[in-house]
Amino acid sequence: MKKNFTLLLLVVAAAIAFSGCTMTKQVAYFQNMEQVDIESTSMMPEIHIKPNDELTILVSSITPEAAEPFNMRLYANQTSNFGSSTASNSLYTYIVDKEGNINFPVIGKLKVVGLSRTEAEDLIRGKIQPYFSAEEKPVVKVRYASFKVTVIGEVSGSRVITVPNERLSIIEALAQAGDLSIYGKRPNVLLVREGPDGKKVSVRYNLNDANIFNSPYYYLEQNDIIYVEPQKARARSADVSSYTFWTPFASIAMSVATMVISLTK
Repeated sequence: MKKNFTLLLLVVAAAIAFSGCTMTKQVAYFQNMEQVDIESTSMMPEIHIKPNDELTILVSSITPEAAEPFNMRLYANQTSNFGSSTASNSLYTYIVDKEGNINFPVIGKLKVVGLSRTEAEDLIRGKIQPYFSAEEKPVVKVRYASFKVTVIGEVSGSRVITVPNERLSIIEALAQAGDLSIYGKRPNVLLVREGPDGKKVSVRYNLNDANIFNSPYYYLEQNDIIYVEPQKARARSADVSSYTFWTPFASIAMSVATMVISLTK
């Protein structure tokens, strides 16, 4: 009986160790980092303008009066806590219509969909150059006013992330959402992206694999949606709060206790 009991304990210990190793393998990120070449990772690709994007456009030159007709501004009076009124202004936001156009002052309709910010700046500069003297070289700055990424699913906090510098990786987005919960499927994170032509594409990330750093989808674009799918145990649960990280181990412990009681009777 004692020999059987010792054997049983060894088997249970091995099962617990195996369960712990399996869970670690499912949860750990970038497990093959030593085998992946990330030194040659490509630079962030240029982002292209899409329908419904919101843009701000600033034109400047050595003669401010010459540039002013091309700068649409919103003016508003603001009252301070001390009762004084001050005038403030901000740049007008251009919304790219479904045909990919904006209505730019003096020039009229400009098709910007599919262009990078640099290409849009070159296009506008070429259109307005005739309105300046030959010596003047107007400077055009195009910026996104609504660069946002949505992260939902099995993360600590679903959210819409505003990206002021137009640069955000999949890893940074998940970190800002509080990282995946223990139940998030790390090998199967979904990206949904809409292209300049309005067509949507979907891509799957494997966070266990360090090759994610070499993915052409490593950096996100405006209006990307990231969805973290739950594991089956979470999806089947009617009361998600009843699950904990230690549930598998508790189940094993209960089985061990039952077997021990049976053997010692």
